[in-house]
Amino acid sequence: MQDLSKPAVAEILSPAEKIGAPVTQEQSVKQGQVFSTSAAAQDAVAAEHSYTVREAFFLFRPAIGWCFLFSLGVVMAGFDPQLVGTLVAIPTFQKDFGEPYNGAYLVPAQWQSAFNLGVPIGQLVGAYFVGFPLEKYGRRWTLAICCVISCIVVAVQFSAQNRPQLLIAELINGCVLGAFPVIAPTYISETTPVVLRGIGAAFVNLSFVIGQLVASGVLAGCQSREDRWSYDIPFACQWIFPIAILVFLPFCPESPWWLVRQRKSEEALRALKRLTHPSMDCEALLANIEETTRLEYEVEGEGIGFTECFKGTDRRRTIISCMVYAIQPLAANFFVIGYPVYFFELAGLATDAAFNLGVGLLAVGFVGTCLSWFLIARFDRRPIYNYGLYFLTVLILLIGVLDLAPDYVNRPNVAWAQSSMMVVYNFFYDLTIGPLCFVIICETSSAKLRGKTIALATVANSLINMACAVGIPYAINPDQGNMRGKLAFVFFGTALPCCVYCHFCLPETKGRTFGELDLMFQRKVATKNFKNYVFEEEDGGMNMSAKGLGR
Repeated sequence: MQDLSKPAVAEILSPAEKIGAPVTQEQSVKQGQVFSTSAAAQDAVAAEHSYTVREAFFLFRPAIGWCFLFSLGVVMAGFDPQLVGTLVAIPTFQKDFGEPYNGAYLVPAQWQSAFNLGVPIGQLVGAYFVGFPLEKYGRRWTLAICCVISCIVVAVQFSAQNRPQLLIAELINGCVLGAFPVIAPTYISETTPVVLRGIGAAFVNLSFVIGQLVASGVLAGCQSREDRWSYDIPFACQWIFPIAILVFLPFCPESPWWLVRQRKSEEALRALKRLTHPSMDCEALLANIEETTRLEYEVEGEGIGFTECFKGTDRRRTIISCMVYAIQPLAANFFVIGYPVYFFELAGLATDAAFNLGVGLLAVGFVGTCLSWFLIARFDRRPIYNYGLYFLTVLILLIGVLDLAPDYVNRPNVAWAQSSMMVVYNFFYDLTIGPLCFVIICETSSAKLRGKTIALATVANSLINMACAVGIPYAINPDQGNMRGKLAFVFFGTALPCCVYCHFCLPETKGRTFGELDLMFQRKVATKNFKNYVFEEEDGGMNMSAKGLGR
């Protein structure tokens, strides 16, 4: 491993030195010492490539701890949609917010759509507008503001007395929930080294799964109550996440990448020292951040607006990021994870069995996400994502085919087979495309536009989720389309083109630093050549070992 325990540079760039301009030797002379950004950056890059997972965990363990804190917001982003999608299966909620139907109560399809549409609409707005405070005020302050808003909105949910009040609360809360999945991966990717970046970004997906699992567990424990606490307790549990974040956030260091772009190199250096082990040479790490940022500004300018995401080489990076996130609902994620309990009930399972199976579905998803860390550390991004998507597409087709079985209503074994297939789907989803989505988004986006790119990808995801939220209740409700598992054929049709896109357009990004990825996209390296692309000596010493090239 490259030794970064001793100073590699004498000076760091002063805040007065503009990052966007080339730094010459003459400009960097201070107190008789010469600072070579390029040499220091090369030391940091070489060290990053040489770390093992164990070494990186040891040297960056403070950063890992703070990444856990930022991920709590994503836990809540997984909790609330799961909560709303499952509430319609609770008898007390059906009675308080539904209408009589065949001797029982049923939440009308239009209100189911409205409740489920509230979060995606809010997420779309939140994901788009969070990019502005994220760049202006930083990751910490933006997260704090979102947590305060979330606490207020949960109080509105908790006290809701009618459907319009609950809908308004969902719309506002959706704005915050759209911000959390943008803030967390941005901070994680900017505070962890190359070898941990994939695992860290995959933890974002695990946070979604944890939120979904906790919500399902709470709902399963409360659904048998005969008072409104059967759904008020799950609402109240949401306070845990923003309050926990607000307690510890004042002690959390800001992203050094954001600080460098704000011309605050001294603060960035202090942040790096708090994010790493004392033996780390933070001056060299800072030099690499400054060099990468400077090169981006030289080649692509200093613009950080949303329009910049669709200019030059950033257009390709934005499309890849948007596609891998949009593929999640296009491959039936919204249907399988958002509606399992309700689907199980419609398929003929008893309420208790449906809730228990719903918890089991999310539990295997948790296991799948944990196992994905080993896949991410051992194998390349592209094959994990592509083969996972191919397999999920086959499973979607099988769920639809099972619904065509003769005398379906009187054959409960077929319903159990479909339900089991959905459990298998969720395991492989969280083993492959679920966590890899966030890894690929973090690695393909450029440093200066990362927040904006993740925001646009979240918007793309939310738009498709909105369509699903409107259409699925009408498609599966017994008083409407009553399609049951035949709905899987629709998602099979949307998943197939996604398989084709990923085969031709998804590049291999494992083992590359942000600086290397910038150069590869700027040089328009073909998708098939990303894996084995080798930098020459004139690239400033970026030609690393085979290990560093992700072979």
